[in-house]
Amino acid sequence: MNLLRMGKYKLRVPAVCGSVTGKTIKEMKLGIGRAVRGGADIVELRMDGLRDWSKWKQLLSEDIPIILTNRPKREGGGFKGEEDARLEILRDGIEEGVTCIDLEFSTPRSLRDPLVADAKALGVTVLVSHHNFSTTPHPDLLMKTAERILDSGCDIAKLVSFARSPNHAMRMLDFLVRSRKMISVPIIAFAMGEAGRITRLISPIFGSPWIYAGVDKKTAPGQLDLVTAKEWVRELKAMEVRN
Repeated sequence: MNLLRMGKYKLRVPAVCGSVTGKTIKEMKLGIGRAVRGGADIVELRMDGLRDWSKWKQLLSEDIPIILTNRPKREGGGFKGEEDARLEILRDGIEEGVTCIDLEFSTPRSLRDPLVADAKALGVTVLVSHHNFSTTPHPDLLMKTAERILDSGCDIAKLVSFARSPNHAMRMLDFLVRSRKMISVPIIAFAMGEAGRITRLISPIFGSPWIYAGVDKKTAPGQLDLVTAKEWVRELKAMEVRN
């Protein structure tokens, strides 16, 4: 059995992460409930869709690993304000003892480094992410990007591209094979888009600790729904037992 430490939790991987978004706290609470009932092992709270954050901390009450994400518009998210305001949500989450924060590698280093340090000091897992919504670079370039992400001091790296063709999907799979031997932390890597859908399914075979799945609606192009992701991970675990 493969276990991954996330905050106070020990997570059996591969796992399913249900991405929850909503305009109101009520919508997100309902989404969390559906994610848990649907069998999600982790819940990602996409805070960048909220219109009113005044009571958002009550979303952290569920006893399940939670990834706190406040994605900026430049990386496909809905947050359009200043960086300080965007990161304040993550900072508050760290102080509240959230399981994990998703911090974009594109965050200015002067702001990123202190947040990483604060999270580590309080036992909060740090996931540093990079998204390319234009294309999937050559595997050599993907590896260089991954190495730069590792320099941030992350506990988990996330590298996501966009596949415009099956060839792009093969580039990501090639990178996944290489990264298993060369990357020292767990890495989540896949390609968005319909052409990249296969990479979401195959990535756990090469060590990606979880698959992202939409709970009510997709939060990225080509994302799996919760039922499909859960069935696939269940089959992967069954194959692992048989072998």
